[in-house]
Amino acid sequence: MSGEETASAFAVVAAEAIRVRVPFRRPIRTAAGEWTHRESWILRLFDAAGGVGVGEAALDFDAAEGAVEAELARLIGELVERLCAGGRLPRGDELQAAGVPGRALTCALSSVYASLHRGLRSRGFAGPVPVNATIGYLELAEAEAAAREAVAAGFGTIKMKVGPERDTGELVERVAVVRMAAGPDVRLRLDVNGAWGVVTARERIAAVAPYGIEYVEQPVAAGDPRSLAAVREASPVPIGADESVCCVKAARELVEAWAADVLVVKLARVGGRTAAVLIAALAAANGVPVVISTLFETGVGISAALGAVSAVGAPDGVPPSFAELAHGLATAHLLESDLLTQPLRVADGRMVVPVDIALDELALRHYAVEWHGRRP
Repeated sequence: MSGEETASAFAVVAAEAIRVRVPFRRPIRTAAGEWTHRESWILRLFDAAGGVGVGEAALDFDAAEGAVEAELARLIGELVERLCAGGRLPRGDELQAAGVPGRALTCALSSVYASLHRGLRSRGFAGPVPVNATIGYLELAEAEAAAREAVAAGFGTIKMKVGPERDTGELVERVAVVRMAAGPDVRLRLDVNGAWGVVTARERIAAVAPYGIEYVEQPVAAGDPRSLAAVREASPVPIGADESVCCVKAARELVEAWAADVLVVKLARVGGRTAAVLIAALAAANGVPVVISTLFETGVGISAALGAVSAVGAPDGVPPSFAELAHGLATAHLLESDLLTQPLRVADGRMVVPVDIALDELALRHYAVEWHGRRP
């Protein structure tokens, strides 16, 4: 949490943490695997004035099991026990020291603070947020139908999951089908989820370039900015970094290495709104725009991400094609429930930032698999 979101910022009198497991309406398939549900923690804090703040702590799917997930559960359990006993909120530096799970919990706490004290709508917010449709790794006919549905729904940008293709020809065929279905005016971005090596990435990006690709997201594995920079240097298509943007330090390394044309920032991964703003500032200093995206969280996490968009607008000097990039936030409908009494909606490819959010108590209890803490 930032300086304004300190342990002394508000007095917590009770706390709850609910681990939920919400199935996807259909499995989500990417180059990184196939996912049947989203599991995360919903954090709810109550202050002395009767206010309620809500946040969500989520992990990347590949970190949602094993030691990282266990550490997040431990941190959340200790936090709720401490707060219910009258203890203080942790400082930001304490949570940062815990790495990935600490950043996920920091994100949830910053959302709690925002919803408790300021509402989710940012001061000076200009209007609805442009968002992209997401097409998972589907069979050709299904991908074609999904693209047509996205265009009919008013989306101006489609993100297509790619990466598992056996060869370049198969990739070109998939991209051609979606481009034909979407038409020439819809922006099309490809998300590889780190599935390719540098040589393969160069070959395949060159092959799909004629189809008017807005950018290719995370073509190679995260962790080595030099590899991403090597792909970008030879690429006829802009390159986006997603999994590589795991924290402020990693984002700085990417920018300094000239490794990406776009940074895709997920609040739950980087540590919340404050971290996202810092990343956007250092990216803007180098003319690199930021796209805010989700980890397929429930409506709680998506609402917080929507509220952060106005703080990370396009920097000066970016190419005209990047002047209004769609954000990757239209994912709530992929879940059986977004856990909100007023579900998040997409109209004509845009989403409105909710002034406030209220949890659907019946849905929360239906999808809860673990519950800690108490109410006032």
